Amino acid sequence: MTYLRPALVTCALLLSACNTVTRVPVSSSPTASLPVLTDAETGTDGLFFGIFRETASHRTVPATVAAELRRTPASVMWFEQWGNEVPFPTQDVQALQEQGVLPHITWEPWKADLALDDPAQVRLGNIVAGQYDAYITRWARSAAATQKPLLLRFGHEFNGNWYPWATGQNANDPQKYVQAYRHVHDLFRAAGATNVQWIWTYNNDDVPGEAWNAPAAAYPGDAYVDWVGIDGYNWGTNPSWGNWRTVSDLFGSAYAKAQQIAPSKPIMLAEFASSDVGGNKPAWIDDLFQTLPKSFPKVRAFTWFDIQKEEDWRINSTLASQERFIVGLRGKNIRSSGAAMAQVPARTSGGSAGTPSTALPTNARLLANFETLTDGRPTSQDGGRIFLSGYQQDAAHPSSFSNQAAGSEAAPLTVPASGSRSQYAAFDYAVAAPNQYAGVVMTVELRPRSGSDVVGSDQSAYRSLHLDLAGTGATQVRLELIGERSLGIADGSNPQTYVTLPAGVTSLDLPVSRFTQPDWAPTKVATTDVMKRLAAVQLVVDQVPASGRIEVDNLALVP
Repeated sequence: MTYLRPALVTCALLLSACNTVTRVPVSSSPTASLPVLTDAETGTDGLFFGIFRETASHRTVPATVAAELRRTPASVMWFEQWGNEVPFPTQDVQALQEQGVLPHITWEPWKADLALDDPAQVRLGNIVAGQYDAYITRWARSAAATQKPLLLRFGHEFNGNWYPWATGQNANDPQKYVQAYRHVHDLFRAAGATNVQWIWTYNNDDVPGEAWNAPAAAYPGDAYVDWVGIDGYNWGTNPSWGNWRTVSDLFGSAYAKAQQIAPSKPIMLAEFASSDVGGNKPAWIDDLFQTLPKSFPKVRAFTWFDIQKEEDWRINSTLASQERFIVGLRGKNIRSSGAAMAQVPARTSGGSAGTPSTALPTNARLLANFETLTDGRPTSQDGGRIFLSGYQQDAAHPSSFSNQAAGSEAAPLTVPASGSRSQYAAFDYAVAAPNQYAGVVMTVELRPRSGSDVVGSDQSAYRSLHLDLAGTGATQVRLELIGERSLGIADGSNPQTYVTLPAGVTSLDLPVSRFTQPDWAPTKVATTDVMKRLAAVQLVVDQVPASGRIEVDNLALVP
């Protein structure tokens, strides 16, 4: 199937190049006198209405949509490209946030005026190499400064063949796309832009429809995604290759993929619309509002692409279509609250939005709560270093982790307090194959070093290790008790135990007696003796291959 997507999206970006269109006058509709519906409910149930309209002032969209469709939108989407490194649209974002509407920015890493393979085009490899870090960081800091939720859709429709970042263009592949996506995401998190919700979006049809181009291969991991987005259009029969597609036919297969790839994530129809040619568009709109809640219950939001381009995608392309859309928007399950929509990922996913941890016993010895910072990096309660490292059997396939570019003993991320959670430590990781062994390690040293040596202390009075843990990717992680070097224990052979990696935040209390050395350990030391000279606690992800995110808080010893 041949697609005309480049022209469609270019029009959405280059506003001055698009024709001015005339909308059906609202007064022509018998629904014009209906009261405008707003949404003051705080719950997150329902289907959230979003829209894209071609305008130079996105802040005005809620009012015009309310006037024409008798319902305010929960989100307003628009496109920004990297081409001229335009500044973050602070004024529009803040104006929408003040109206209770979620800003939804589709951020496209390309120069739309250049050919896809032009040497000067934005390339995924250059993003990963840091060529655009200054620009990305400026955006991230501006986004963080708004201090309110917003949606960011980076590098959408990567499984098509119409963008330079697509997995089949410019010597790209799914892994290179994942690396670029994660790199941008990590720069936002490093800048404190935790108010940004990330929409990972694929096209409903893979183009080309080859196994290597399946969206699952380009999934960045649960830690990097808040919403799974699906784009798709009912092109009708006007194009020579087109056909009329029902809502179920258009999204059924793509929806099934989303459930398989990221079952804990809410789904958004991030960009879609219907043509008039080849079928009954008003009936299609009726079917949309009936089918989504019945057949696609995990679709929690949708964004109608409301412009005239290759096809007349507009809601009011005819008076009948406008009327059916107005009626559909008055359904009891349709939502218009941006504030409520912003809470959907936290209510449907595990990970960082999981349940709060349990309180520590009063007689516990807190080792690290990751709220104590020295020179901007976390330390243990007694001033010991907290750092990340990696290892691998084959240097050609190294393990990777957050802040790795900072050099030896990189600090983990510190995630600010939010909701019921206090500040905690986190790191994103990727353990690569092929490797006989490999891993990423977070080390918490209890005390400051003496020169280059770790310093142990007697913790033998404590019987359990406590921590709050969450994560994605691997199925389990290893915890190790590290003694002073004078004990002569070989690396990797310290007393250790494996725990299942929970999706939501879970408080674990692990008896010290559960920690044992592996059978192959060349030097055997009783765990009780290690506790008498305990120098550090380590958390290790050693599943090959695996990638995801680990979150840790309230590391403590309990009597």
